[in-house]
Amino acid sequence: MSAQIETDYAAAMAEHYAELQTNRREVMAQVAELVSPRKLASIEKFIDYADDNFVCDFELTDTHGGGRQEEPGTAFRYIYIDQHSGGCPAGDDHYGWIWIPLPKGKYLKFQYS
Repeated sequence: MSAQIETDYAAAMAEHYAELQTNRREVMAQVAELVSPRKLASIEKFIDYADDNFVCDFELTDTHGGGRQEEPGTAFRYIYIDQHSGGCPAGDDHYGWIWIPLPKGKYLKFQYS
């Protein structure tokens, strides 16, 4: 029975991660329609850097939360970030939301942990 539970769990997690990747691809295709190739590459590089953590729940929004944080060296120059600490004694377990400003009053929002 234990082997079946592990097999079912592995299948469910594989499906879950596939859905997360589909969400990211679909939203990034929408972003590509709004920004230049240079800005898109900068956004994707930023997300890949953030992907050292876990990133998910991508969406386009009309509003942002969090506080403004400068991001020198990016094509978008700043983000809005709502960051929290998970309470790890080492202080390195942050999580929250990031909003990247886009043209036409839109923001790319995603979660990281």
